[in-house]
Amino acid sequence: MSRKKGLYFLISCLIAILFSACDSAGTDYPYGPVGQGNIEALVLNEGKINTNMGAISLLNKDGIVVPDIFREVNRRPMGDVAQALTKINGKYFVAMDNSQKIEIIDPETFRAVGTILYSQAGFPRQIEAISPTEAVVSDLNRQLVRIRTTAPYGEPLEYISIPRWIEYLVVTGNKIFGMTSGGVYVFDTDNIKKEAARVIKEVKNDEITKTCKMLIDKNGNIWALMNTQAGNGITGIKLICIDPLKEKVEKSYILPIGNNASPEPGEIIGTINYNRTDIDPTQTWIYFNVRTCGAAPDRVPVQSVYRMHVDTGEFRHYMDLPGTDMMYGFCVSPQGEVYVCDCLDYTAQRGYIRNYRKDGTIRSFRVGVYPSQIYFPQE
Repeated sequence: MSRKKGLYFLISCLIAILFSACDSAGTDYPYGPVGQGNIEALVLNEGKINTNMGAISLLNKDGIVVPDIFREVNRRPMGDVAQALTKINGKYFVAMDNSQKIEIIDPETFRAVGTILYSQAGFPRQIEAISPTEAVVSDLNRQLVRIRTTAPYGEPLEYISIPRWIEYLVVTGNKIFGMTSGGVYVFDTDNIKKEAARVIKEVKNDEITKTCKMLIDKNGNIWALMNTQAGNGITGIKLICIDPLKEKVEKSYILPIGNNASPEPGEIIGTINYNRTDIDPTQTWIYFNVRTCGAAPDRVPVQSVYRMHVDTGEFRHYMDLPGTDMMYGFCVSPQGEVYVCDCLDYTAQRGYIRNYRKDGTIRSFRVGVYPSQIYFPQE
């Protein structure tokens, strides 16, 4: 081999090593604790069912991605179908749906510090703290599950049968509010029993809105998103405010969806399947997604973000999201930038996080399989 060819070969190898270090599961974890401010976001990836590919991807501020930080650190998979990540008592609690367990993880080292294994059938979904030492977990099996949030974690404390499957929960004022297709169920945190439940029947989810979180605003009120309908058509997006003390609907606001046969660019023309909701750090603006008419001449539909002010009910267009194939998660960062989980064509390939910045640029980061949740560590 000539000296010149040898030099080209060496350079090629160095470039390959550099790129693989930026985007491979073989990257070491040299980035230090979250408190040092190195981590921009954590991404929870469901992974394809029955493959143990549930993962946490670590996105650093320098753009480096570690697709599966838990596997890197612990030298084992986290589990099957990662459903939710919640920080409680200084630890990450991760619901592993198909593994029927909760993994507890140190947020600075990402080492596993405990595992709560279900002792009976269950598919854990969302986790919310209900006291300094306990949390409640929603479940596909029409039950709520109480767990310890301080060591020793042990097995679940109690499996509580309830009338309907609850996905998203919020806890406020010693009450648990859980959204279902039959209304919002209300339980007292010290008396979580089927017979003690109350139901706010006029607020419910459906197949399209079941992925929308309930949100708590700066006034302590709870907000939920529903679609309004006429016949088989969706006519608007309705944001409903619940007073948690009275357990009643306080007010609601509707953003109409146009039915113009020839809509103008920017006009709202529909909702999206599996909508998502979020609220800003001041708990003043609620964000959600709609479909709008694209620019002329083609007017291709575009996914857009709208927001609503919790005090006035004012709706505003916030941002368009071009180029997203399949939105599987959505959130707004503390800085007001939109992050979208893009599952591409949902064929078990690794997906992307799309960061739509206020200056109009888009950043993309390849993460794990089926990214679904983004978490921003607070320094």
